[in-house]
Amino acid sequence: MKTIHTGFAFRALQAIAGSVLLCVLTACGGGGSSGSAGSAGASGDGGNAGNPTAPANATAVGYFAQAGKIFDASGQEIQIRGINHHGFNSTILQPQFLWAMGWKEQIAQMKSLGFNAIRVPFVPDTLYNTTPVDQLVFVNPTLNPELIGKTPLQVLDLWMAEADRQGMYVLLNFYSVSMQTQYPTWFLSNPADFNLTYNKQAYTEENWTRDLAFVAKRYAGLSHFFAIDLYNEPHDNIRWTSGDANVTNPVYFWKEAAEFASAAVLAANPKLLIFVEGSNGNYDGVENSNLSMNWGENFQPEGYKPLNIPADKLVLAPHTYGPDAFMKTSFSASNFPANLPADWDTLFGQFTPAHSVVIGEFGGYYGTGPTGQQDVTWQNAFVQYLQGKGMSNSFYWCYTPNSGGTGGILDDNLNVRQDKMALLHKLWGR
Repeated sequence: MKTIHTGFAFRALQAIAGSVLLCVLTACGGGGSSGSAGSAGASGDGGNAGNPTAPANATAVGYFAQAGKIFDASGQEIQIRGINHHGFNSTILQPQFLWAMGWKEQIAQMKSLGFNAIRVPFVPDTLYNTTPVDQLVFVNPTLNPELIGKTPLQVLDLWMAEADRQGMYVLLNFYSVSMQTQYPTWFLSNPADFNLTYNKQAYTEENWTRDLAFVAKRYAGLSHFFAIDLYNEPHDNIRWTSGDANVTNPVYFWKEAAEFASAAVLAANPKLLIFVEGSNGNYDGVENSNLSMNWGENFQPEGYKPLNIPADKLVLAPHTYGPDAFMKTSFSASNFPANLPADWDTLFGQFTPAHSVVIGEFGGYYGTGPTGQQDVTWQNAFVQYLQGKGMSNSFYWCYTPNSGGTGGILDDNLNVRQDKMALLHKLWGR
């Protein structure tokens, strides 16, 4: 991988053509499994709210973003009341806790709690690993009979169709090039890391766009599949675009990569929204690089080097966490938490309502973790900030309890954390 990507426009066209041809030849079967998700009958309104008349200047096909809000194809505003549900991105390659819960019941419970959208991280292994999921980890056969003997992709097919049937919006997130670790880049070219990939080979930028286009096309018939998050928390030697010349090389530029990938996704499925996460500090002498930043949180360069992605398809999706997950220096300040809104404004809040800003991840143990009340204070302050900015669209991390640094909406006994739900209901205005 070169330090500076060249020929992006030509390569994007190659990737688009290749992905479309792949789907034609394989009926978008992919990954060595048979069948397709197809189109499931959607039920429920998914919690839509607002004027059903499309804004006059909306030109996008399918879902679109405008004036800080999200709309469906009919022009009806959607308030994203989202939850993250991980597992397809890890070594089990399926939703978490199927050893103790039923997969359909999980979706139904999330809906019953008031969530109307689910962010689902996945990895290339989800598409290409042919080991039945019940051989990767114990799956309760009584609660999940449909999944026994199924490959990860076949399970994802079933899961996507059921979420659509239950009226739940789905955001697919390309989490990592590896199911073993959260890899910092959207490609893997170091032979020392080939053991991390599904085929023990390099994983190229073209492979990434191929796989993004594949899922975009495969689930195009599901009416509640509304968006793709291009890559989870790119970090380390990642910059938005040309930055500090003194930084340790090589440097990889996220802006150009995101533009490259978004073109392939929209060619495969023009109905989708494109979620783009932030980068590391750009250290370019323009942004404020002294702020403590979470991975995926920094959008400052968007203000002066904006993404070349159709504005009505682009969603900025920052991640931000409190002290249970990552202890920032700002959390120790004497004026905490009053000092936090200025930082949030700088990192991402400044872009609303000109852009749609949807928080892709936030959360914490909320009083039961290592920082106790401090995390409660942080989460309360963040929800208050979002309310003040009119940013009610978000995805909370996460549903099940087995996530280090945050826990879940469910506790270790799979009981609902009513205190966390009360906080989210406050955010949603319900």
